Amino acid sequence: MKRSPSRQSSHDRKVRQIERKLTSQGWNVRADLPGHNKPTPIGKGKKVPDIEATKRGHRKIIEVETPDTVERDRKQQATFRRHAGQKPNTTFDIEVAK
Repeated sequence: MKRSPSRQSSHDRKVRQIERKLTSQGWNVRADLPGHNKPTPIGKGKKVPDIEATKRGHRKIIEVETPDTVERDRKQQATFRRHAGQKPNTTFDIEVAK
C-alpha cells in the first residue's frame, strides 16, 4: 500500500530536511530521493533505507515514516535495526514526518 500524495510529500520533505542537516554537519549522505545517490540496499529483500550517512568510520541508517506507515513497516524497520546491530559503528533511527 502506497502513501497518499500528501503523506508522500511530507515524507520526502522530512528526508530532504534530514539530508541537508547531516550534510551541513559533514556527513556523506545518500538519500532515497530523485536526483540523489541511493543508499545501499539491506537484507535479503534488498530494502533501501531513506537515508544512509557516513562520517569518520561511523554510519547512520535512517528511515522516515509517516503516521500511517509507522506500524505497517515494522518488518522493514526490524531488518534495518538488525543490520545496524551487526555492523560496527552503525546506528539505526526512525523519524516520523508529520
